[in-house]
Amino acid sequence: MINTFGGKSAIVDADALIGLIHETDALHSSCLKIAKYLHRRKFLLFIPYPIVLEAATTLAKDKTIKRPDLAARLLKDYATVEKTFFDTQVGEAVAEIYQSKTSKKNTPFDYYVLACARKNNIKLVFSFDSFYEKNGLVLLKNVVK
Repeated sequence: MINTFGGKSAIVDADALIGLIHETDALHSSCLKIAKYLHRRKFLLFIPYPIVLEAATTLAKDKTIKRPDLAARLLKDYATVEKTFFDTQVGEAVAEIYQSKTSKKNTPFDYYVLACARKNNIKLVFSFDSFYEKNGLVLLKNVVK
């Protein structure tokens, strides 16, 4: 699929969603700075609903976070996110690129985000995970100084 949004689109990963909503998260201030940058430049953000679920699960279950209240807020905030211009039909691509011997840090969700970005010709990712850089995407933290 050709990205018809003039290149002004980015895909969002769970670490960014968590950093935005969780005020004591180590990435919170960086996430706010990137979010302001994206807003000022009128970026179209692709926030796949499975990634909202991943972030909400982490907020609710992570032993160091334990914030089910933030999980509930995130789910409410993104309840209508599934209405999208982006193509999310990437099951076959995820199955093809997922590597079972990958680092424990790289989950199937990471491969899902990567496949969605590739399918929609998105080069920018709102994440802090070097996995995406290693796979050809540009982390927004490296764009926003």
